[in-house]
Amino acid sequence: MKILLCANMFPAMIETVIRLLPEDEVRVCLQKEVPSQAPWAEVLIPAMTPITAEIIQSAPDLKLIQQFGVGLEGVDLEAAFAGGIPVANVPGDQAPVHAECTAEGGVFLMMACARQYNSCQQTLARGEWGRPSGIALIDRSALIIGLGAVGQALATRLVALGMRVVATDVVALSETAEKLGLESLEDPSNLNDLLHEADFVISTVTLAPSTRGLLNHIVFERMKPTAYVINISRGPIVNEKDLLVALNEGQIAGAGLDVLNQEPPGSNHPLVNHEKVIVTPHTAGITRQSFDALGQAVAENVQRLKKGESLLNLAS
Repeated sequence: MKILLCANMFPAMIETVIRLLPEDEVRVCLQKEVPSQAPWAEVLIPAMTPITAEIIQSAPDLKLIQQFGVGLEGVDLEAAFAGGIPVANVPGDQAPVHAECTAEGGVFLMMACARQYNSCQQTLARGEWGRPSGIALIDRSALIIGLGAVGQALATRLVALGMRVVATDVVALSETAEKLGLESLEDPSNLNDLLHEADFVISTVTLAPSTRGLLNHIVFERMKPTAYVINISRGPIVNEKDLLVALNEGQIAGAGLDVLNQEPPGSNHPLVNHEKVIVTPHTAGITRQSFDALGQAVAENVQRLKKGESLLNLAS
């Protein structure tokens, strides 16, 4: 199979695909090169690259669009289906370790914000010691937006750390709240009523038209000035202009971001260089364990395609 990895920004993904599919021809290109490289491919792995109708229609031998992970928001599903091209992903329950690792990355960002990691680095650079004073997560309140695989994995960890955890989700089942040890599980329409109590507001929600820009000035204005925003879902969930205003005006204490609207963002991005922001380069879920699991699922679908067998985890 001719497999095109549509971005070079995740070296671990590249290594994993090549290692697990040694008999296939794997190419890697820059995002901007995808339109010119796609006509060669039989399988596209989008990563973070938009797969437009034009790209799909330009690839006469295309047989599968297979995401290395969950997100299909960048794929023109209508165009793919119109061309008879199956589209598949790796949902959270197919590779649960990926959700666990992403949640762990979220805890890291929360702790880095709470313990003022940026200030710690400045203290060390000045040769000082024993400062700054941070806060512990114990007895603090966390509001998780979106209770899918990552949200549930995060909730389990935060409850174990002694936090009070509430969440919103479109499927708000009392048994889920009880299983996870949540104080409450609410419908997303109640989000604004929950913000004023939260010390951490964490997005693990799926990117969709209804969630794009969800974390905006309305949310930040309702948060406590001592609270933090954490985003381990997708960059466009956060209105970055509103976040920058909220940080500069002291509406919130800070932010921990694993994702941004534009990736990579460039060295002059105001949030990347902000003293109140901890940024990781979309690595919350990038671990050897998680990428091996995702890679196995991707490789299995490619093998099924070659054998003419039914594919797994198809979008509909």
